[in-house]
Amino acid sequence: MYSYLLFIFAYVGRIINLKIGDPNVCAKPVKISNLSVTQKELDIECCPNYIYQNRKCEACPSGKFGQDCLMPCLTNYYGVQCKHMCNCTGNTTCDPINGCVCFEGFTGKHCTDACSSGRYGVNCGKECFCAQNAKCDPVTGMCLCPAGWFGNHCTKECKSGKFGKDCNETCDCSDEETCDVKTGQCSERVNLNADPEINESKSTVTIYIMMAAAVIGLVCVVTMILKAKEALCRMVQKQKSDSTKLKIKRRKDHRRPSNHNENSQTVSFTAETEMSALEPSFEEDLYCEIQDTNATEPVGINAKMSLRSFSQN
Repeated sequence: MYSYLLFIFAYVGRIINLKIGDPNVCAKPVKISNLSVTQKELDIECCPNYIYQNRKCEACPSGKFGQDCLMPCLTNYYGVQCKHMCNCTGNTTCDPINGCVCFEGFTGKHCTDACSSGRYGVNCGKECFCAQNAKCDPVTGMCLCPAGWFGNHCTKECKSGKFGKDCNETCDCSDEETCDVKTGQCSERVNLNADPEINESKSTVTIYIMMAAAVIGLVCVVTMILKAKEALCRMVQKQKSDSTKLKIKRRKDHRRPSNHNENSQTVSFTAETEMSALEPSFEEDLYCEIQDTNATEPVGINAKMSLRSFSQN
């Protein structure tokens, strides 16, 4: 009821605003019959192919014509008030608004070029959205899904037991086999969750192997360090022994002929040799802290015995 009242108010407002002589305004005779008298009056309205808007009569938009622009263009006509006629050839059709346009799926000056991949529609003005690198229909934009996939955008994989184009084929596989959604080929089913204890034990064994390898590597490193230290200590001991022998030889070469002096020199040399042999060096303290004591004792005793035998002779 409210819409009816609004229509009446709009119609009355149009009559009030329109006057004979205004652009595109026409007077239409109307008969009004009463019980006693029949009268003729004029109805003021927009002329055909015009429509009342913005408080005036304006031309019908493209694709429309007739009284109040309620009629669509006839076949092969287009444009404002449908006054233009199409003359379309080839891959073209007459559009009531734009005239000759390319068929859906074609583009170019002469409408001879098919839409590029991912485009469709009139003048290829619309874009496709297809997954799995699927092509789309240049006219409708429908995705042409590859084997194994379906859906508006090819985002759904074939359900169990189906394969092929549009998932129309049925698999022929046993319950213990899986079906390839593309080719339908059967393959042995792999159940990753069948033996969780085996998987867990494999992981545990792997961890133990890694730990054992780390321990073996550590033992090898420590062994190499100890052997290097032992070799270094031997070299230091050898150098000290050679030095002691050299000192004894030099003492023998320079001893005096006198027995008294010889004895005193022998005693002095013996004490000096013992002190020199028992005196720990800096390298031994640094590298051979344990070996120093054991290594110095034989050297001192051997030096004493050598010097005493020398003095007795």
